[in-house]
Amino acid sequence: MSATKASITGSPKGRRADGYDTRSAHIVQFYREDHSLVVTLAQYLGTALSKGDVAVVIATQSHNEAVLTELKSKGHDLPALIEQGRYLYFEASDVLSRFVRDGVPDAAQFSTLMGALIAQAKSAVKHEPPCMAIFGEMVAILWAQGNHEGAIKLEGLWNDLAETHSFTLRCAYPMTGFSDRTHAEPFLRICAHHSAVVPDESFAALDDSDASARRVAELQQKLETLEKEKILHQTAQQFQLLVQAVHDYAIFMLEPDGRIRTWNAGAQRIKGYKASEIIGKHFSCFYPQEDINAGKPQRELEIALRDGRVEDEGWRLRKDGSKFWANVIITALKDAEGNLIGFGKVTRDATARMLAERALEDSQRKLQSSEKSLRQLSLHLLRTQDEERRRIGRDLHDSLGQNLAVLKMKLDSLANRPSGNPASDADDLRQCAQLTDEAVKEVRTISYLLYPPMLEEMGLKSAIPWYLEGFMKRSGIATAFSISPNFKRLPSDIELALFRVLQESLTNIHRHSGSETADVRLTTQGAAAVLEVSDQGQGLKTHNFEKSGQDWVGALGVGLRGMNERLRQVGGSLDISSTAEGTTITASVPIPEDGEPQAESF
Repeated sequence: MSATKASITGSPKGRRADGYDTRSAHIVQFYREDHSLVVTLAQYLGTALSKGDVAVVIATQSHNEAVLTELKSKGHDLPALIEQGRYLYFEASDVLSRFVRDGVPDAAQFSTLMGALIAQAKSAVKHEPPCMAIFGEMVAILWAQGNHEGAIKLEGLWNDLAETHSFTLRCAYPMTGFSDRTHAEPFLRICAHHSAVVPDESFAALDDSDASARRVAELQQKLETLEKEKILHQTAQQFQLLVQAVHDYAIFMLEPDGRIRTWNAGAQRIKGYKASEIIGKHFSCFYPQEDINAGKPQRELEIALRDGRVEDEGWRLRKDGSKFWANVIITALKDAEGNLIGFGKVTRDATARMLAERALEDSQRKLQSSEKSLRQLSLHLLRTQDEERRRIGRDLHDSLGQNLAVLKMKLDSLANRPSGNPASDADDLRQCAQLTDEAVKEVRTISYLLYPPMLEEMGLKSAIPWYLEGFMKRSGIATAFSISPNFKRLPSDIELALFRVLQESLTNIHRHSGSETADVRLTTQGAAAVLEVSDQGQGLKTHNFEKSGQDWVGALGVGLRGMNERLRQVGGSLDISSTAEGTTITASVPIPEDGEPQAESF
């Protein structure tokens, strides 16, 4: 690493009549103790004052006061010099605030401000050309604030100002500000901005060439070390830039006690905090209160310290209080001796994945519930089929079977009876004919219940009154039927679906409602056929099913579920309304337009 020596020239050049060198100079002094700085400054400024020139001091308040005291001790009449305008002093922070914006010195404002100050100072000098000695500590303040680039830029602005004004400028930096190895390069850049460098006071003790040589060798060795460490630092900086550039993961460091040490752009995007808002706070602020109460944050640090790392998923909080599902990995970081130096924490927002998994689980549960419903429906159909077979068997045995048995006995009697009594034979034949008629009627009734031919031949308009007539005879329940005058024939699959809903509804009324009446209405509402079956019974206790969390079709049993499934096959829907005064079941089926394909009948 090398640095070029700065060349500062001013106008006019050369020496004054008294031998004073009027050429501009920009000198930097490094010091370890304030006292040594104050002594050299008093000598530097006192020389200018003794020659009738102007001294300008821009320093901290403590240094201003110390320099004034030191000059007074050297015999300078400071009140008179200040009165004459030949000694000007300013507080460095106040001056900085006038031309530094967002940490960056503004060239135009600096040139205007300092140009006016120099013009004011030169007006107090009685000889030509006027000269001045300036001490500026503003660069040291910027450096102490960590604004290294701002300090170096300000050194350059002083050099630019020297192109149009003649002055001698001395800057000063405490060596404690260069304790970090990363300061090597900016240190050399500072030196390159000056026409001369005054080393710290330790060089005054080097009074022999061997000691000076050793000192130089030591500095060269340190410089070599600094060069190597600079490479390592650049690598670390590149890695830090990589971490900062990651937006999909929150990557940050924790102190051993859990306080946040670093913060990257991904952490700001995911959690909503800026680095200035969150660094120094405990990472437990990301956890819900119930996790904090359970000691989860501290427990995770303990597990990471014991096992080297810990991985967890759970709810975390953003700055605005909203929650997100986080995948978190905490890793314990130790030095070469095995001492804990902190924790590394990587957080990923896994909310979308978690919601997708839960949606899949919910779909699987619904599928299982649907499969269960289908099994129950299949079981119901089998039971219904068995019940229908038992009813048909009972009807065949109790009515048709009895009639046929009596008929057979009559016919056997006629066949075995001696002829000769025509009146008795005629009476038996009439009884046989009557029994035959009743048997035919029973067969027709049973076949109608299985699949009424009238439904297929005449439609709902005729099949429903016929079915209601038989229902009243069997159940003793009075029924009433009303139909829209303009009601037309429907496709066979729709008519069959509505007829089966009627059968199931009337069966439920007969078995469960206790109602003495039933009202049936068949209407056309818009583009839909609507069947309503109402009773005045005790109603369905739907609140019990609502508590179970089921839909009413699933809750009220497989009978209604079967009706709903029938209607669903033809695009229809089933609705139930039940109160203490009775129940109304409404089946609605859209009427297809001509040419629209129909669902398969079942």
